[in-house]
Amino acid sequence: MNFLFVHRDFPGQFGALSERLAQSTHHRVAFITSADVASRDDMLVRRFQPRRQPAPTTHHYLHAFEAGVLNAQAVFEDCHRLRKEGFIPDVIFGHCGWGVTLYLREAFPQARIIGYFEWYYHPHGSDADYLDPDAMPADNACRIRTLNAPILMTLEDADLGLIPKDFQRSQLPQSYQHKLHTLHDGVDTEYFVPDAMASRQIGPCDFSQVPRLITYATRGMEPYRGFPEFMRAVDGVLRADASVHVAIAGEDQAYYSRRLPNGETYKEAMLRELPSLDLTRLHFMGTLPREAYRRLLQISSLHVYLTVPFVPSWSLVEAMACGCRILASDTKPTREVLGDESVAHFSEYRDTAGLQKVMMAALADSGSDSRLRKNARSRAESRFSQRLLLQLWEQIAIGAGEFSASNVPPKYKFK
Repeated sequence: MNFLFVHRDFPGQFGALSERLAQSTHHRVAFITSADVASRDDMLVRRFQPRRQPAPTTHHYLHAFEAGVLNAQAVFEDCHRLRKEGFIPDVIFGHCGWGVTLYLREAFPQARIIGYFEWYYHPHGSDADYLDPDAMPADNACRIRTLNAPILMTLEDADLGLIPKDFQRSQLPQSYQHKLHTLHDGVDTEYFVPDAMASRQIGPCDFSQVPRLITYATRGMEPYRGFPEFMRAVDGVLRADASVHVAIAGEDQAYYSRRLPNGETYKEAMLRELPSLDLTRLHFMGTLPREAYRRLLQISSLHVYLTVPFVPSWSLVEAMACGCRILASDTKPTREVLGDESVAHFSEYRDTAGLQKVMMAALADSGSDSRLRKNARSRAESRFSQRLLLQLWEQIAIGAGEFSASNVPPKYKFK
């Protein structure tokens, strides 16, 4: 069979499946992406590039839609080139963000299209107004609603939609639920493992003499991932407990939140707001190599993961797999991933004083430490193991519509 993967990034959520199929002598694999990827022997990789950026004169509600059309146009042209080279896919897996899947049906009418859907936008009662429900101007609400246009177009074209969590699936329209199935892409729980003997030297930071290490790992330091609230709470924890150090891994960027005026980052804003922070015990690690990032999780005394009701990060499951003691935001996505208080601590993190109180109580409660760590690891292995979930992804891919959930273990069943 011929398989085509389309994702702005490479390999994104399709890494494990595309690698597995590419290793088989029975299949051919192509991947269209905007990432700069070196040529490979096991798959055809084509890089799409939009002809231009959205026009400044485009209505601001439609700015993202125009960008999506330009992406989709470039993807379509790469599809046409693949056809001329003799590659016609039987099955297409496409990430339905950034507009890249808009014209796949036009490019390959006979292919079975399996869309990967991460998010459907709502101006009210979800992520956009979570931090300030009273600060949603009508103009922004209309813009947010318009973001769904390319998603709806892809929903109409897709034969099947995959969504990693039930919470995310619940955001999509009821009229399309019959096409949608919940299936996580999995985390490598055989790589992310507990290690009591892990080195406490990470880059220039030596944590060997640190009794208590609070960790926070994020793609970007921003409000969507609770960064301002975390920093305010940490300020209080560092004042109250001289044994605590804090390590923050991630970029000083905003990926999901609105950017601050005048180019200021949220890290800069918080350091300005909290001038008395003890920077000798607050360590900004930047984006860590994979092995160093794993060690950071392995040596963590308390790992804090905060998010508005939005797409939960892989990093939360990776922390679970490493047996971290976790404090998470008490939001629907984290509750779905973690379960209940037998696995993690939870906090209504918008209350900074309350968040600080839960952090300190968690650090002080040594009695439940091993139980919480064991339960987090066990839940990661049983529900998010990439090795186990990959079997279901492959079954969907090769079955091309003949997949049956009847032989799937209950914890993996589609809903």
